[in-house]
Amino acid sequence: MTDSRSFAIDVFRTVCDRLAAKAAELRLLVEAAVPFGEWLNREAFLACKHREASYPFCEVTAEPTYASEGVPNDDSSRDRGGLRVGGPDNGAHHCWAFAEFVLVHDGNRAGGEWLREFVNGTDRLLRLGWKKSAALLVAVTASGDGRSPDAPGWDRPSLTDPFVIPLPGGGTVVLTAFDIKQNPADTLAVPAG
Repeated sequence: MTDSRSFAIDVFRTVCDRLAAKAAELRLLVEAAVPFGEWLNREAFLACKHREASYPFCEVTAEPTYASEGVPNDDSSRDRGGLRVGGPDNGAHHCWAFAEFVLVHDGNRAGGEWLREFVNGTDRLLRLGWKKSAALLVAVTASGDGRSPDAPGWDRPSLTDPFVIPLPGGGTVVLTAFDIKQNPADTLAVPAG
């Protein structure tokens, strides 16, 4: 039986494994110092979609709408997330992960643009109001100049350890997942065992 926390970590690691396999492409994108958030969304979708038949992902949706989750459309914010994955029904509730991806790279690090994306992504995820499923903000921090990227500080604990992808020829990408909840007491906990 899969619990919501383990399921969310499996979704996160599935995405991370796909991106690690694409390290050469990632290096080119990082060196260009341009946004590649849409590419991240597509790769996350493909990672989970390819595992749908062999892993208990019952639904994988690219760029799901918040309206599909019962959130009224708010003209002041983006209405689409990056990825939604449904998992097994363990009898108590169905496992879900809804993710937003925020990119911190050499092209947006200095101006603080990435921080606005963190705040906006968090605000959008808070509208879900999910208590027992994962509302993931996945921070993708990239540096192409041979130095290790500084992981952005955030006021929430990460879901699991960051995933580090060394890039061929230098540079690094670090992925960190945060489970965003309206009430911190609703954070997905490690199952008692």
